[in-house]
Amino acid sequence: MALQGISISRLLARRRRTVSSTTSRQVTPRTDPRRAKAPPPPLPTTGGGGGPTPFLQTRAGILFSDRLRRDADIASAAEADERARIQHIRDLAIQKDEQAFQTKVINDRIAADAKIREDERKRVRAANINQLKTERQGTFAALMKSGDQARAVIFALGFGPENDVFDVRARALGITVDELKSAQALRTTTQEALSRVLDRQVTIGREGVRGLGSAVGAARSFIQGGADVRTLLQSAFGVGSLRAGERPGISAARLAELTSEVTPVGLL
Repeated sequence: MALQGISISRLLARRRRTVSSTTSRQVTPRTDPRRAKAPPPPLPTTGGGGGPTPFLQTRAGILFSDRLRRDADIASAAEADERARIQHIRDLAIQKDEQAFQTKVINDRIAADAKIREDERKRVRAANINQLKTERQGTFAALMKSGDQARAVIFALGFGPENDVFDVRARALGITVDELKSAQALRTTTQEALSRVLDRQVTIGREGVRGLGSAVGAARSFIQGGADVRTLLQSAFGVGSLRAGERPGISAARLAELTSEVTPVGLL
């Protein structure tokens, strides 16, 4: 049912005008160029597109990268070799010091052992020298005790067969046989006694008892002298003389036999 006085067509036309007027009054806002957003950056290309290819992906870049890698490997190897060389030098120095120390220890031990052996050798040598002197003094005392005074004098002077054994031992020890103490005094006393008994010059030395003469010539002295004279003459004639033209030693029995030949029966 239409409004009074207004037709339907007039209402539709009025509405169309109202909508058109409202639409024409809406203004599109203007954009401020200073506030406009920057466009997004372009996506990186992988070479498959139209962009440029990175240098390291080119042949020259790959060769350059390989050369850098080889140079780095060579430098690293050279550095490792230098470190190894320095360490080797240090190891050699340590080894040399250790060897020097070990050598010193061994040499010190050898020197110590050698000193011990040398001290022991000296001790044994000194003991042997003392033993030789003691035995020699004992031999001299035994000769004197037996009444063989002339032989004892020769022995004390360092002569005669009894002394040869000691002379060999002395040379082995690096020493020489010296005269016994008071040997010269004993020789002088013995020479004077024999010279007085035989009434001739008698000497005692390396060659024995010289100047004794014959046993027959000493018979008177042998008979007229006492026991001490007989013992002294037996000792002197027992030694005798090794000098050319002198008489060698004879035994006590032979001396008594020769003396008895020129002595009246009953005197001996």
